[in-house]
Amino acid sequence: MKLIEVFTKPKGKIKWTKQTSMVWRGSFEVGERKFLFTAAMGGADESTIYPLKLSREEIADIWIVGFMQTKPKPSHDITAGGKPIEVMNKSLVAFKEIAKKAKPQYVTFSAKEPSRMKLYNIMVKKLARGLGFKILTAQAGTYVLQSKRAK
Repeated sequence: MKLIEVFTKPKGKIKWTKQTSMVWRGSFEVGERKFLFTAAMGGADESTIYPLKLSREEIADIWIVGFMQTKPKPSHDITAGGKPIEVMNKSLVAFKEIAKKAKPQYVTFSAKEPSRMKLYNIMVKKLARGLGFKILTAQAGTYVLQSKRAK
């Protein structure tokens, strides 16, 4: 998988079902598979951002971002269902919309599979720079970004 392919513009759009000041939820499709993308503020704690240390106030401002396959079989794991570049690409589109419109102060996401961590380690640098974030941590599968607008 080439990084340039991940950042190409995907076909289709995110179908947002909820957009509030605390939660964004939407879906997208890749072939016959369906995916749910979520971002929510207020559910983080120290274990969510380990090994990073932040104050309680900062932790309260963190948006937890993630996506999962919902059909044909629900899974957060790599499913080997094909078209991983398109799946990641559409997830990035959703992430970018949230970053631009919801303007989160902090964002966290994680990866547990080594192949996904490798991809995230590479793409987080470009993503953060392009959206006005700085990387606070990208260790052990935990990624925390802080908006450069943060106080």
